[in-house]
Amino acid sequence: MVLRIAICDDENTICTQIESILSNRTEKMEIEIFYSGESLFQYISNGVYFDLIFLDIELQILNGVEVGKKIRDEMHNENTQIVFISGKDSYAMDLFEIRPLNFLIKPLKEEEIVKIIKKVIELSAKSNHFFEYKIGRTQTKIPLKDILYFESSGKKVKIFTQDEVHEFYGKLSVIEQQLTNKDFIQIHKSYLVNYSHVIKYHYENVQISDNTVLPISQQQRKSVSDILLQRWREDKGNG
Repeated sequence: MVLRIAICDDENTICTQIESILSNRTEKMEIEIFYSGESLFQYISNGVYFDLIFLDIELQILNGVEVGKKIRDEMHNENTQIVFISGKDSYAMDLFEIRPLNFLIKPLKEEEIVKIIKKVIELSAKSNHFFEYKIGRTQTKIPLKDILYFESSGKKVKIFTQDEVHEFYGKLSVIEQQLTNKDFIQIHKSYLVNYSHVIKYHYENVQISDNTVLPISQQQRKSVSDILLQRWREDKGNG
């Protein structure tokens, strides 16, 4: 597991301090540094996901509270953990609705940052609900619940969600192994579908929640039928 961490503070010394503490850890991390709220928000608006953001409140133009609200309210992102940083301790009520993981007062203490990293790792282990892929140096995470299906296309794989199509180099067989017990069913050598988004089933095809109809290969028909029947029985029993 690689932790994707953003540090956003207009004080270079604070960014350097946090980066230095993180770099001394044994956990695998990818760290990006930003010196303004608008540069951070622009970056994550392009689809880049962070597990954790250290976010200064007293930023110019777009302050930390505003960035936090955009992440939660505009991007509907409840999964990225936000740790606010400030030289003041008077922001408690402003931060409440952003649901931060923590609030640190400057000067920062190493033990506080280490404690936060351990907490994020613990939370990530409990809620491993993302599919993660990488293109170049950019790591992207997509909530599994948002994925309708994967499609193999040559050496690339496409991820279809309600709003977007993501594309990266990969193999469907590898993805299937990664998503074992995660509600994804291989219906064809070219398609891996999210059971939660299957709204109609026929012996030869399934219909997805965006109304796309995908074929079930002849080799997969028996196993797909068995899997879907078992899942529907379980759902009915739990209903």
